[in-house]
Amino acid sequence: MNRRALAAAATLIVLTSNSTATSALFVAYRQQWGLTPGDIGLAFSVYVGTLVPVLLLFGGVAERYGRRSVVLAGTLCMLAGTFVLLWAHGFGELIVARLLQGIGAALAVGVISASFTEAYRGKIVAGQALAVVTAIALSGGPVITAIAYDLGGGPNYSYLPVFVLGIAALGLLPFFETRDALGRSSVPTEPTFPPNVVWCGLRFAMPMVFVGWAGTSLYLSLVPAYLAAALHASDPLIGAGAFVATQLATVVASIRFGNVAPERSGPVAPLFVVAGLTLLVVGTQVHLWWLIALATVCVGAGGGVASGAAFAVAARVGRGQRARVFSRLLVAAYLGYSVPPLLAGIIAAHTSFTIGFAAAIVALALIATGLPILRARSSAALHSASHATAPA
Repeated sequence: MNRRALAAAATLIVLTSNSTATSALFVAYRQQWGLTPGDIGLAFSVYVGTLVPVLLLFGGVAERYGRRSVVLAGTLCMLAGTFVLLWAHGFGELIVARLLQGIGAALAVGVISASFTEAYRGKIVAGQALAVVTAIALSGGPVITAIAYDLGGGPNYSYLPVFVLGIAALGLLPFFETRDALGRSSVPTEPTFPPNVVWCGLRFAMPMVFVGWAGTSLYLSLVPAYLAAALHASDPLIGAGAFVATQLATVVASIRFGNVAPERSGPVAPLFVVAGLTLLVVGTQVHLWWLIALATVCVGAGGGVASGAAFAVAARVGRGQRARVFSRLLVAAYLGYSVPPLLAGIIAAHTSFTIGFAAAIVALALIATGLPILRARSSAALHSASHATAPA
């Protein structure tokens, strides 16, 4: 990878690690602050309360004001949220922190993703490479905070390492400058696809990334508490370890299937997420760790390939306007990241974790079954547009 791609990857890892750092401490919050499963689901998912509106309203602002300034604003908002966590002592402060982090992610992640896919050159397609980077990014926060907690950081100072890394990442901002000294764009000009082609592509990519990120977020937000309740595994490192295992599976699967066309991998991969979540419920009910491990691999591999396929579609149809298109895709990604844990947490608060997970699994299965139809429409629209713009 060139320096610009490496800078984008590093910034994405640090920024996302700040946003996911809370997940390893949800068990501690439950024990020390008395949070319920519904509280945990809300604290994790309230992120979307600011993230989605900002994505929808300001998703294309980088194309007008430049990427560096937008990434700077996003990073500062993310760090403001982490700073609140350094001093939080209750549920209200946790909510404020997550709302600030939602603004930060909404402003910066789409721009960073677009910059990475444009700059990346490697053996696998850019979309799957972005899925690998995202997997590393998502797992970084929980691991760092879990280790800091076990070393005595407690529910506050365990966030200090990711906060310091976030400040250091500000030094990478020059790599996001998209204009030279004469004010000319440094991003190659590309012809754009017609709006109908872009939206057909996004309608295919959005359900894939929704299911992929839903499986990831269920492991990130509720699985530590789920394992604590079902298997009496209360050490934060156990929950963080389960999540990291999903991301290792994501990396391996994304590399292994990195050059498979998204039309082939996209409709299949979400089914592995659904199967993995089902195995997780069964494994915890019968206390079989090998089945839980198999579930973890299925969720990680399926989620990674599904996300990579969605990123590949967005990069392909978003030429000339990738920051805007990735922002639209990330609306679906973060809805998948937040809504299923919230609903599962609310249901679990009134019934049980098992019933909450079962409801999420059924919803994700229904979404996955519609992907073959959306694939056909996306392929037809892209094929038609390619022929229309082909030279005579």
